[in-house]
Amino acid sequence: MLISLLALFTLAPLALAQNETFLAGFVATLQSAGLTQLISIAGTLNGTANGQALLANISNGSPHLLFAPNDAAWAMAPSNETSDNNTLLDTFSYHIVPGNFSNVDTMYQNVTLGQTLYSDPATVHLEGNRPQVVAWTVRSDGKTHVLNQRNDSTVVNTTAFGNITIYIVDHVLHVPENLAAAATANDALPAFDTVLSSASLAFYNSSTNQTSDVTFFDAFDSGYRGFTLFAPNTAAVNASNSTLQSLVSNRTAINNILYNHLINGTTVYSPLLAGSEKYTSAAGQTLSFSINATGQYVTLGNITATIVQPDILLPNGVIHIIDQVLLDTDNDPSAASSA
Repeated sequence: MLISLLALFTLAPLALAQNETFLAGFVATLQSAGLTQLISIAGTLNGTANGQALLANISNGSPHLLFAPNDAAWAMAPSNETSDNNTLLDTFSYHIVPGNFSNVDTMYQNVTLGQTLYSDPATVHLEGNRPQVVAWTVRSDGKTHVLNQRNDSTVVNTTAFGNITIYIVDHVLHVPENLAAAATANDALPAFDTVLSSASLAFYNSSTNQTSDVTFFDAFDSGYRGFTLFAPNTAAVNASNSTLQSLVSNRTAINNILYNHLINGTTVYSPLLAGSEKYTSAAGQTLSFSINATGQYVTLGNITATIVQPDILLPNGVIHIIDQVLLDTDNDPSAASSA
């Protein structure tokens, strides 16, 4: 059986001359863990130049973490994630994280972030052409969970081969989707998304070299490349609804409030929002952060909100859901422009 599985990796010459001994051992480890579907998928990718390069990367001797969906997970995966080799390559590369995480057991609300090998420029739009990340943590049940997935992806077993730590997971990891999809999947976002859709800003489109009015929602959905958005949940928006409604006709005021929920040009994940870290909002105001046994917090002026759900990953940024609206209409253009 091992010989037939290994044959999947010899359907095409390995462009980067992967070590045959490594591949034999790697396949044997996956086989002993019952990951036959993953072996088949890796064999399919090895028939493409980009797939060969990806497999060569993990066999280069440096440490990697592989989130390995079990056979049941692949059986449940939507067909559009495995329908063609390009999509399959994106999905597979999102499961591979360079680095040594073998002794990392972060307890929620602390989060571990890893940059994956998923960097397809057609679908990853982070600043500086950065690769996409994946977030995981140990929850109160003692299990490691991959955060903010459509399904609760849990590590059900671990194994290793050489430089590769293998976390066997019970769902295929979904690559981050745009704001419209994230809002549909998360019931904490629709109220704030309505606010974003009701306000507009002058947005410069570098592709057309033109500036035009777009809604904040559209700017976050497909315009910005690199941003951090603190999104009040539905209860927070409802609690501040009268104030927000009174400002809807005042474009400057409502825009300043929304800009004060935004760090523009920088994707800041939750592990960096702690201690003495401070960032400048798109309205030029100071955002400060803290974390303790009771939670993680963001402060703007005299308003402190709890980050109740960190690291909702998007193709072009990240959202942290908070429990209050940061009702601050102050604006400092010089500070904003220099941030």
